[in-house]
Amino acid sequence: MDKAELSLEERLKRIEEIIEQMEMGETTLDESFELYKTGLEEIKEANNMLDKMEKAMLILNEEGNLEEFS
Repeated sequence: MDKAELSLEERLKRIEEIIEQMEMGETTLDESFELYKTGLEEIKEANNMLDKMEKAMLILNEEGNLEEFS
């Protein structure tokens, strides 16, 4: 699966896995650095996805019209 196709849940699970790997202390310094970089990329993409979801959310106002959620 392409990284761009990951769902928010899949990204969050990947971040958890990275944290677990780093906490185990069984990785080299180079591996830890790569995991850290990958984790930051996943966090950035998850944040972008959340921003897009928030902007796409609509609510029904008192007059019965749809408006953006703020």
